[in-house]
Amino acid sequence: MLDVSRPAKHLAPYGDDEARAAPFLRVTGIDKHFGSFKALSNVTLDVEAGEFVCFLGPSGCGKSTLLRIIAGLERQNAGTIHSLDQDISDLPPAQRQFGILFQSYALFPNLNVRENIVYGLRNRRLASSDIDSRLNELLELIDLKGSEKKYPAQLSGGQQQRVALARAIAPSPRLLLLDEPLSALDAKVRVHLRQQIRDLQRRLGLTTIMVTHDQEEALSMADRVVAMRDGEVEQIGTPTEIYHRPRSLFVAGFVGKMNILPGYVSNGRLTVGSLSFPVPAPYDTPENQGDVIACLRPEQLRLRALTGSEAGDTLPARLTHLEFLGAFWRASLVVPALGDAEVVADLSSRDMSDLPVTVGDRVGVCLPRERCAVFPASQSGQIREAAQP
Repeated sequence: MLDVSRPAKHLAPYGDDEARAAPFLRVTGIDKHFGSFKALSNVTLDVEAGEFVCFLGPSGCGKSTLLRIIAGLERQNAGTIHSLDQDISDLPPAQRQFGILFQSYALFPNLNVRENIVYGLRNRRLASSDIDSRLNELLELIDLKGSEKKYPAQLSGGQQQRVALARAIAPSPRLLLLDEPLSALDAKVRVHLRQQIRDLQRRLGLTTIMVTHDQEEALSMADRVVAMRDGEVEQIGTPTEIYHRPRSLFVAGFVGKMNILPGYVSNGRLTVGSLSFPVPAPYDTPENQGDVIACLRPEQLRLRALTGSEAGDTLPARLTHLEFLGAFWRASLVVPALGDAEVVADLSSRDMSDLPVTVGDRVGVCLPRERCAVFPASQSGQIREAAQP
């Protein structure tokens, strides 16, 4: 674990309190194209001081290109970037005073841990005693005290990434940029390191932007998530807003798993199969009229024993598949009242204890009407896009 218990004022990003009344970073109308290919289109967003923001989307959506433009490594074709009201659109990377960490670590194989971490400090002409003091602080923060003489080849993947992180924050950057920093690590190390990065970021109050295609990573680490698709911003919100109130079918399908059901809206009522109920308030919009798609998370569905006199929100179903996933069970069910559509329900161990079920059983499936997300049927093509890795 990282040692985040020690004071770290010397590592905090600088800037006076009055200037921080403005967003730390303001990206306005960014366009970027490579030949005829448009990588980004009119991207606009704000990042507040001390925030941890994740750019989330499938491969090719433009998230890494946007990060590189913010870093100054790519030049936008249109739009501006401001930091604390200062226009930095044309500043070279070194003058932006941002730190960046790539998934490839980019450590120098011929330099040991100490030399890799202090590499960026050498050009600042600091006294050797100041460099040594800074090195010791960083080694404690990344929990690699005593490893300063080791070379990258002698370290695990997680340790190498922590060294790369220490090197990125060594010069006290104003903004930390992380480009898929965990994607090259195995699952257990990735989960452990993402918590370490988040703890460190909170301790230092360091404004951070991370690019990822991993939904779980974004939901667990970010203060806000910027969901991207085809070079555009689909939605910006907190992890709970993105997950529970998606604004497009793409976001609904890309972030977590969704049951997709055809429906119809007329006079403010949503009809799904034999069920009819008011359209949930967030989705009662002029766009959601006529043919629509209704979405429910698997964990929102509940199974009940059939009694013969089911309530209005419960439909008879047949359990066709049951999968044990450790923390929960995933049940697939065919629902005749939905035109034999298949839905998926996630059941906790307690659910399975209260209502033991096996493949072939007939059960009631409860669809919580107030939890439905509703989108125009014209967005149906986004389902395939959301399935892309």
